[in-house]
Amino acid sequence: MKLLGVGLQLMKARCGAGNGRPSYSCCPEMQDTIPYCPKKPFWNFKRTLYFSLLTFGAGIYTGIYISQNYEVPRVDDPQKLVQRMNEKIRELIDDNKKKSAAEQIVHDIKKEAKKILDD
Repeated sequence: MKLLGVGLQLMKARCGAGNGRPSYSCCPEMQDTIPYCPKKPFWNFKRTLYFSLLTFGAGIYTGIYISQNYEVPRVDDPQKLVQRMNEKIRELIDDNKKKSAAEQIVHDIKKEAKKILDD
């Protein structure tokens, strides 16, 4: 539709350009202006819903395929993950504090012992 409109505009311009005549004398049937076609948004509700469902389905299918064909370790409980995150944050805060050499050695030994016990 837009291509047709552009073609009509070019014909109007050629008919009236350069010879001093008004454009309607050459092409009287083209006096009407072309109605403006509003641009429709690409991401409307339906397309967004279909795209989301397609992506979700592809993710589920991929997860099932990977879990069946590869040895994937299980994910820990959310409480255990939060506990680990809190420990890491405490370690980062403690590491930022200035420690003497002896305190640093004791801290490293405790940290290594805890890793050995956890494994």
